Amino acid sequence: MKAAVLLGKEKIEVKEVDNPAIRDDEVLVKLKKCGICTLEQRLFTGEMQIYYPIIPGHEASGEVAAVGDAVHSAIAPGTRVAIDLITRCGECHYCRTGKSNMCMNRFRKGIKILGGFGEYISVKASHVYPFPESLTFEEATFAEPVACCIHSLKSIQLTLGEDLLILGAGPMGLMHLQAARTMGARVFVSDPDEGRLQKALELGAAAAVNPLQGAVQDVIRLYTEGRGVDAAVVTTPAPSALKNAIDSVAKTGRINVYTSYNDKPVFPIDVNTIHRSEYLITGTEGRTEYDFYQAVRLLSFGYIDVKPIISKTVGMVEIEEGIRAALSSKTYRVLLSHED
Repeated sequence: MKAAVLLGKEKIEVKEVDNPAIRDDEVLVKLKKCGICTLEQRLFTGEMQIYYPIIPGHEASGEVAAVGDAVHSAIAPGTRVAIDLITRCGECHYCRTGKSNMCMNRFRKGIKILGGFGEYISVKASHVYPFPESLTFEEATFAEPVACCIHSLKSIQLTLGEDLLILGAGPMGLMHLQAARTMGARVFVSDPDEGRLQKALELGAAAAVNPLQGAVQDVIRLYTEGRGVDAAVVTTPAPSALKNAIDSVAKTGRINVYTSYNDKPVFPIDVNTIHRSEYLITGTEGRTEYDFYQAVRLLSFGYIDVKPIISKTVGMVEIEEGIRAALSSKTYRVLLSHED
């Protein structure tokens, strides 16, 4: 089969590789679409390294081509599936305590990881999630990032009738927006890009705030009787975003640092303020199997619309072009297509 193989920093080539074999408890999936996520972008630029060579890609969808003899579910050849391509060992402390997103062995060499940039992939049957004909393969690739947003919002215990501020209106910010609205929250979005603010309004934001045109917290307090929001999620590493989140939450507010940073910024708040205001500050990394299952269902129900954030689709021969497009602030999500 053909696969786009990352050979080193900014060096990716389409190569012929062996077709994957399947074990008795696995299924073989013919891949249709795969998102070019921040993880793949960081692997390409060298900001993150696992090992070389590696076939990237972890936001994938496809069609089951073969099923192992020990697979007893209703999954059969032809089933349309979203694929959970972050492997969990199932044996470490975190896997055994319901926190499999923190698996200690998920990137260990020798464990099957990623692989969405290939034509086929073999995975355990528990890692594929069927979805209906009403959902396209393109939309199904968003199950993984939507699952991460669900995990993020659970971490701040978002509930009905609350006010949420999302800092950053990129792909993850816009998926957080839609997921939060399904949970019954009123959502405000902050971003310095007017085009992204307009997209947030189109997708249901109650208000969109440009931090370059005034204090975010002043606008937020106009909508919240002077209190501030109940919770905030930071989806951008812009230095001012975290400070704006802290300044905009009410007493007892909850903040999730969803984004990651290339450097090691100092947290812009003193400990006494956390103490006196009873702030809850957390971070999230990835998602669990249950989050992924919920994401597939929300997408299948049509409650989250990801079509407006698909900016470009490329074929395998254009993979480097696609990655470089994904790195641009002018795009939302770029997809790799394995279909002619």
